[in-house]
Amino acid sequence: MRHPSTLPRLLILLISLSVAAPAMAANSDGASVYTIGVLAFRDAEETTAQWQPTADYLSTQVDAAEFRIQALNYPDLEQAVATGDVDFVLTNTGHYVRLEAQQGITRLATLIAEEQGQPIRQFGGTILVLDERNDLQSLDDLRGQRLLAVEEDSLGGWLAGYGALRDAGVEPFEDLASVHYTGMPHYRVLEGVLTGEADAGMVRTGVLEERLQSGELPADTLRVLAPRKTAGFPFAHSTRLYPEWPFSRLGHTPDQLAEAVTIALLSLPADHPAAREGGYHGWSAPLSYAAVHELLEELGRPPYDRTVAITLRAYWEARPDVLLGFMAGLLLLSGLAALYYRRLTRRLSLEVEQRRAAEGRLRAHEARLAYQAGHDPLTGLPNRTLLQEHLDEAMQQASQREGLVAILFVDLDRFKNINDSLGHRVGDDLLQILGERLKTRFKARTVARIGGDEFIAVIDDAAEHQELEARARQLLELIAEPFAVGGWTNLQVGASIGIALFPEDATEAGELLTQADAAMYEAKDAGRNTFRFYRTALTDAANQRLEIENRLRHALVQNELEVFYQPQVHMTSGKITGIEALVRWRDPERGLIAPDVFIPLAEETGLITAIGDFVLREACRQVVEWDRQGLPPLEVSVNLSARQVAAPGLLHQLRQVLHESGLPAQRLTLELTESTLMEQADTTRGTLQQIKGLGIALAIDDFGTGYSSLAYLKEFAIDILKIDQTFVRDLPEDRNDAELAMTIIDMAHNLGLDVLAEGVETQAQRAFLAAQGCDAWQGYLCSRPLPAASLARLVNDHEPEPFARRTPVKAAMAPRRHLRS
Repeated sequence: MRHPSTLPRLLILLISLSVAAPAMAANSDGASVYTIGVLAFRDAEETTAQWQPTADYLSTQVDAAEFRIQALNYPDLEQAVATGDVDFVLTNTGHYVRLEAQQGITRLATLIAEEQGQPIRQFGGTILVLDERNDLQSLDDLRGQRLLAVEEDSLGGWLAGYGALRDAGVEPFEDLASVHYTGMPHYRVLEGVLTGEADAGMVRTGVLEERLQSGELPADTLRVLAPRKTAGFPFAHSTRLYPEWPFSRLGHTPDQLAEAVTIALLSLPADHPAAREGGYHGWSAPLSYAAVHELLEELGRPPYDRTVAITLRAYWEARPDVLLGFMAGLLLLSGLAALYYRRLTRRLSLEVEQRRAAEGRLRAHEARLAYQAGHDPLTGLPNRTLLQEHLDEAMQQASQREGLVAILFVDLDRFKNINDSLGHRVGDDLLQILGERLKTRFKARTVARIGGDEFIAVIDDAAEHQELEARARQLLELIAEPFAVGGWTNLQVGASIGIALFPEDATEAGELLTQADAAMYEAKDAGRNTFRFYRTALTDAANQRLEIENRLRHALVQNELEVFYQPQVHMTSGKITGIEALVRWRDPERGLIAPDVFIPLAEETGLITAIGDFVLREACRQVVEWDRQGLPPLEVSVNLSARQVAAPGLLHQLRQVLHESGLPAQRLTLELTESTLMEQADTTRGTLQQIKGLGIALAIDDFGTGYSSLAYLKEFAIDILKIDQTFVRDLPEDRNDAELAMTIIDMAHNLGLDVLAEGVETQAQRAFLAAQGCDAWQGYLCSRPLPAASLARLVNDHEPEPFARRTPVKAAMAPRRHLRS
């Protein structure tokens, strides 16, 4: 292909600049809404739903910017890029290379896909044949055979395989019997091979495994022809690998915005909802797409499609007048260019220097981003992503030399107490000092921080258990050395360590980390500040927890949860004036399951939010139903979990429940634990104040068992303190419990709060609490928690037992509407 001479190229450059300049100015309007054009090779609505969470994530990370998704097909996306109607582009690898060459877009980050629970940055093509075709064992065997592919522009579904066939000496359009394209999706190719439409088919890597895993394709039906195995890549493939989708910017997109978007993408955690909804692991620094350029150029595909060459002699013989005119124009342009040449040379020299400086800054920035993507910002230790790479490498090397790799999973003991009592600044300083200790004084292949107060040490130079035990003890001693932080000179912490071994315990990195985590929890159960090796029984316990979690999810769908109610009795009148709503699980196979079995698991997994919503709605509905049945008006108390308090839609939900049920807000009390109130005080202060504004009362449940704060009781205008049953159980005999109960009651009344005692089981306990001025009580002395029908019968049959009580000294400080009626 011939290249134009210098002067025509200069003419084309000048014309292009004159056309492009106004468009660029028009696009630089400083708008706060930015559009991400996404290639929709599926349904547009499905594509938008997949990527909008990522756009929402960017909106939260980039100041004064809002991002939206525009799902477009190939032609519409190319038109939007050409006209500058989008600011960023997310498209497949082959399409990006074309747009890069034709429109000048620039990649900012590369997608990290998630396959079989592990991050991958590449994909390739797979050539499939029927497993029974013993005559097809190599790419050369495809000569004279029929082939199905996805479409001409599909990198994994055709182009990669096309290149692999040519490398093997097979020219598809000459040596094969036929080549046909099925169009999207890739599954059409599999179906065509299975039905005998073709002898072989080309698809993207992962398509075969996805169908096998879903059960839609029987095993041993199709096999990969000429399979390749690549370390760190989970799928067998017939071609070389290429980088995943790039996230790109257009030329008019502001540099500061592009930089902020790049940092946000590279900082996206793997467990973020945007990654889960998008079906990927995260983002990496931009990868090289040179291999894709080479393939497209080799195959003559856009932007490297061949053009017909026209010789100068042929054009002279056909149109000499046009050529003479063109040459005269070139001579004139040469004269003008000579006059402008010196000024242009100076300008270009300045631009070259500026570009070199910018490229230097960009390389330094990319290096910083690459470091940040693999390291913990607080301690500078490797993070989970880099740990995964180091662990995979250590396991591969250990397999070659038949050695072992040990994972030491470290979790600091009661580190939360330091954050709660001394502040997060002190906790962060302590973690920084500990990170430096581990980095410089503990011998390990890798020491990483994977979050919070959790660290991982990878040891690959120990030959036996005794040596690992010595290293674990050394690690405990190193952590136990005093810390000088926050004004403390001798602050100490302990740690619990779980140890798992490769290949003795597991052969996969993720499974090894899970087993070490389980062993760490066993060390905590053993008294903390010790270590434990992994045992198979720990996996059994984890599996049991997983089974309970799955059954609990099923129970939510199948309405197996019930609400029981325990009466709350007014101390003086002896009347049942309120109830506490408590959830119960009636499993069809195991019967009634105790809350202490599934509530902690629900807290960990987030299911507690759905359970709490169910209890709130059912309890409010049931109280109104009892009103219709003629029962005395009852106030209802509902427990509020920490996750519910932090949920942004809590206030809307409360208004909706009260409106739908018809329950007056003054008859609803929400109970929070002390830990929830203190840990989330800063983030939930406004929410709790708005709840109070609705007329709903607030109660502190299990008061005295946590880190009580009188300032919080006053700030959040708490209405009721509930004395925990641990302080009631030994009343009135235990002197310490008696003094503590009296102190709580007097303190609460002095603050204008009501007091309700939990776990009252004897008349002696009730009499003591009444004598101290306690306002109300609940417990087995009146009734266990009951189903709705049984509770209604209890209220109807209840005979009040009035009981004299001491009048609080400062009862007149604040009116109480809940327990002193």
